Amino acid sequence: MSSLVIEGAMNLEGETLTVVIEGNRISEILEGRVRGRDADRTLKGDGLLVMPGLCNSHTHAAMTILRGVGEDKELHPWLEEDIWPLESRMRVEHIRAGMALACVEMIGSGTTLFNDMYFMEGDVADVVADSGLRAVLGEGFIDLGDRERMEDQIRGVERSIRGIESLGCSRVMPSISPHAVYTVSPDGFRWCAERSGELDIPLHVHLSETAEEVKQCRSAHGMSPAEVIDGYGALSERTVAAHCVHMTDGDISLLRERNVSVCHVPVSNMKLSVGGQFRYPEFGRAGINICLGTDGAASNNSLDMFQTGKMTGLLCRQGFGASSIRTADILRMATLNGYRALGVDGGRLEEGALADIILLDLKHPSMVPYHDMISNVIYSAGPSAVVHSVIDGEVVMENGRVRNGDRIVEMAVNLARDLMAGDGNE
Repeated sequence: MSSLVIEGAMNLEGETLTVVIEGNRISEILEGRVRGRDADRTLKGDGLLVMPGLCNSHTHAAMTILRGVGEDKELHPWLEEDIWPLESRMRVEHIRAGMALACVEMIGSGTTLFNDMYFMEGDVADVVADSGLRAVLGEGFIDLGDRERMEDQIRGVERSIRGIESLGCSRVMPSISPHAVYTVSPDGFRWCAERSGELDIPLHVHLSETAEEVKQCRSAHGMSPAEVIDGYGALSERTVAAHCVHMTDGDISLLRERNVSVCHVPVSNMKLSVGGQFRYPEFGRAGINICLGTDGAASNNSLDMFQTGKMTGLLCRQGFGASSIRTADILRMATLNGYRALGVDGGRLEEGALADIILLDLKHPSMVPYHDMISNVIYSAGPSAVVHSVIDGEVVMENGRVRNGDRIVEMAVNLARDLMAGDGNE
């Protein structure tokens, strides 16, 4: 069993600690700087903050290859006129390049776990495994009400699950990911809900993202999207529902009754003008597990969870008042709550937890002075402050360098150019 010691770093409470990792878990947290612990490797914590890694609870990682496409549009025109036509031209090498680029960006910006919904997940799972990241990968299920397409989607999901599980990598796990109420048939949703239960894996879905989605759903079904998919069995403690902007009090109560986790996606919501405000105070009072996500880099346009945390706080305070959200709660949403939503035993700096840890430079200008360390992390720090990243007990970034980062960036540039040119894909 490998071992790692992080010697003499400061935690969020201002205490100096030595963190001992054996295998992939934190085995001991010792007060002060404890020198000379026998370990395979030691990271010096002088001048560094040690904290849990960040969890990006809703993204479409490979869409980094579409960053900057279709700007200045609302969600549905953006999807229909720009994104979906390009996605129809994608080959597996485009998606692999986009996923590899996303992994470099996420590791470099402090993310240690992400929840993904996209295509060909079984064909790119090895990219994630090789990067060192922890991830839940879900093949996007879209049948558009067509029975033959639904059967094809089912086969695709099962193929992706087999591909993910064949890696034998405990860091990379499958989910079931029906896209949304307006793209998945009732029978498709029922199959997704049943399969999620059979395999006891997360169900990842977009829910009540725009006013138009809700309007169309009520016109077609006489109910809200949450009520509709609940009727299909798709709301449970395994469900991670992204966006949840246009929700009634009844919807919020329903999600609480079903123990659904809700992922707030503030930057993408603003960029695509979803036309509403996430009702954080009501979700919080209901006791719902709220986590945070970036969405894909085509609608954000980054995978920066520091920015997401800051925007969460600013939007909530702007809409509901300065005391409507606590900084410590934002940090919990970006760490522990995301891990909890995905059923992963991490997101906390405690003995026994999975060793997913980041270290930030306390001498970085954004981290000085130390009046309120949590406030520094949420409102002033960014990716450039992240020095080291440890995932599953392994150092995956050291001194700000992600392995193979330069090669991956060059590959993504070339394949993005190829995709936009449509070489051989029309």
